[in-house]
Amino acid sequence: MARRKNRFGMDEPSADLTPMIDIVFNLLIFFMCATKFRTTEGMIRAFLPKNRGQGSGTPQIDLNEIRIKLLWCDSSGRETKGDQGFVVVKIADQVYNQPGELEQLRYPETSPMWEGLGAKLADFKAGYKGTSEKGLPVIIDSRKQVPTKYVVCVLNQVVGAKIEDVTFAAPEIEY
Repeated sequence: MARRKNRFGMDEPSADLTPMIDIVFNLLIFFMCATKFRTTEGMIRAFLPKNRGQGSGTPQIDLNEIRIKLLWCDSSGRETKGDQGFVVVKIADQVYNQPGELEQLRYPETSPMWEGLGAKLADFKAGYKGTSEKGLPVIIDSRKQVPTKYVVCVLNQVVGAKIEDVTFAAPEIEY
């Protein structure tokens, strides 16, 4: 490439950018090939039933279903939405523990309350005369503040009672 002379008689310096562009493209290709994309962590593969949900038509209503509620209550037993609270387990109007009873234990899953809940579920299953081919339907309804370990304890009791039709209730939508 010829250099031009400016009006003072000095050569004007010029740089050839072709090698720099080649290096940039080589680096771009290298990083595109060397990059490894990580899969999302913490995802559980779930195969959802296709016979339930929006496309299944009119749902069958079984009036004999059992709804186990895991409520987040204050020390007096009233539901609260705050961060401070205690877990209360209810089926219909029967309360299985007092507020703070489970939280006082070092290992709340060893509480005798769970055995009482399991026995009650076994009684419900034995007396079930509904139309479901899977047997007694159970719905586990937990508030969002309730720690997951209590939901798992309830699920363990349901499975221990050999109940197969278990559903988790959708979270409440605040208006």
